Amino acid sequence: MEEVSRNVKTQSAPKTISQQVYERLRDEVLTGSLHPGVWIREHDIASAWSVSRTPVREAVRRLAHDGLVESSPNRGVRVRVLTPQEVHDVYELRELLEGTAARRAAERADTSDVERLRAHLGHIDALPASEPAAHIRADEAFHDVIVAMAGNEALSDLTRRLYGRVARVKVITRDTNTNAQTRAQHHAIVEAIAAHDPEAAERAMREHIRTFKEIVAERLQREPEPQSD
Repeated sequence: MEEVSRNVKTQSAPKTISQQVYERLRDEVLTGSLHPGVWIREHDIASAWSVSRTPVREAVRRLAHDGLVESSPNRGVRVRVLTPQEVHDVYELRELLEGTAARRAAERADTSDVERLRAHLGHIDALPASEPAAHIRADEAFHDVIVAMAGNEALSDLTRRLYGRVARVKVITRDTNTNAQTRAQHHAIVEAIAAHDPEAAERAMREHIRTFKEIVAERLQREPEPQSD
């Protein structure tokens, strides 16, 4: 593990230690470096990264809020283990919410909105396949823009609350972020929004989310047992 405190001195506008620890831990969960079921030892992280336990504790608390880790009585905190039922529930709700968001975005989009979406796609397409955490963040930003374009604050709030769970699921599909099917589906969503075609936009978004739901469900069936230590 890299020493977190070293980065503070090299940034012109440094992030807090807690923010750096949070981002690093989140990336390690999202890339699978910290496997499902692995215990997160605050003392070990603080020692390895040359920070106090306070920012580590704050970072872990944020990860728990995101749904990426969970507390176990008398044992501590570990990376959450996904169940097939949780994946089904999360993606069923995500399909409804983001399908609606895409429909509303197509109804409301102006030229600058479409340009922004295409810029996000360009950024995603340019990212190296060797950076899965960056792909996950870029994908989150892309979907966030579409939800924001819907212009419904309640919808935005519900989607934000759900996305912590979605991010954990994305670990399982991190190798598919750069494949041709994913790129084609992203572009289909954007082009339907650009064409102001609500039905096509909702259909494209739902198809995209169902595709990943099926991939996750299949992979969970053959995933090894989570680590317990």
